[in-house]
Amino acid sequence: MHFHLPKPLHGWREFAGEVGIIVIGVLIALGAEQLVENWHWSREAEDARAALRAEVRDDDVPQAYARLAIAPCLEAQLKQLQSALDGDLDRAHFAELANAYAPPSRTWDDQAWNAVIATGVLSHGGPNELLQWSLPYRMVSVLGRRNAAEHDDRVNLQSISNQGGTLTPAERDRVTVALTHLRIDNNAMISGSKVLLAAGDAAGVPMSRAQQRHADDELRPEWGKCLTKPDWRGVDVWTLSDRQFRD
Repeated sequence: MHFHLPKPLHGWREFAGEVGIIVIGVLIALGAEQLVENWHWSREAEDARAALRAEVRDDDVPQAYARLAIAPCLEAQLKQLQSALDGDLDRAHFAELANAYAPPSRTWDDQAWNAVIATGVLSHGGPNELLQWSLPYRMVSVLGRRNAAEHDDRVNLQSISNQGGTLTPAERDRVTVALTHLRIDNNAMISGSKVLLAAGDAAGVPMSRAQQRHADDELRPEWGKCLTKPDWRGVDVWTLSDRQFRD
């Protein structure tokens, strides 16, 4: 018994040509779809980079710069408070000094970074780009937690009565612990701010000279001559960053 395959209406050559046209059409459609998808991810990635740059450049880096600029002012105030404590200064005068100690409390923003991690939009560019951005944002997280702890320690420092007389033993103990913690907080904020500024440089978001001048002009009326010009050149960002997580 013989079986006969049905022949195409116009012959096998014409049929193969038609199939080829269909295959080519499908491949073109798939290629076009891939191009559209790549274009979409490219646009999404560029939008994400713009959001990261804006957040680090306009929010976090200027805050780190300002913290370094006023660091000598805060250190001088902490030394004055310690001297007052050691010298048994009247409670009302000590409370006045304590209430004058006001390190800035900042937001240390990372909303753009959290959105990038949640969507995975930069993962298409490979791990290097995410690694580049991760370092400044690691320090944003550290500085945010340390700044919050500093606020609590400052509240403890200022919790004594402003009435006259000498500090009670309980007040002295509380103030001693608060001052110790505040010195640790201030040192951590200094080193963390240096790392953040250096990491911003590495990520392509340096603190511009115009931004520095603007920050100096804003800080000078309140902090005066004790301001310093921050310097974060030569900072080993990886070593200091890891140290922040151990402290």
